[in-house]
Amino acid sequence: MKKVLILMAFICGGYSFAGPGHGHGHSHGGDHGHSHGTQKISEKKAQSVAKSHILRLIKKGKIDKSWEQASFDKAAKKPFGSRMEWIVTHSNSKGVKGKKLYVFLSETGGFIAANFTGK
Repeated sequence: MKKVLILMAFICGGYSFAGPGHGHGHSHGGDHGHSHGTQKISEKKAQSVAKSHILRLIKKGKIDKSWEQASFDKAAKKPFGSRMEWIVTHSNSKGVKGKKLYVFLSETGGFIAANFTGK
């Protein structure tokens, strides 16, 4: 009986040390750890989210540093299969791999992909 009580104390006690915000009940899918709700984002928000992903891609060495100075072109929703996605376009005359960068976001702001082709 004593062993059962000790086991129960360990099981229950472990949860109390975890603290808030350590739950694993939410899916993070393809958004690379950025939590987004189920609310659809505005064009303005899509622009700022895309810019944050451009900075993240620069930091990871995926695109060159000149993209920090890229200018925003447009943000538009387009259908991809059965869902809508934001395509946020930035221009960079100093771009090494391309002069336009396309950032694809879900309607709720989750990162999907980025490329220089727009496809």
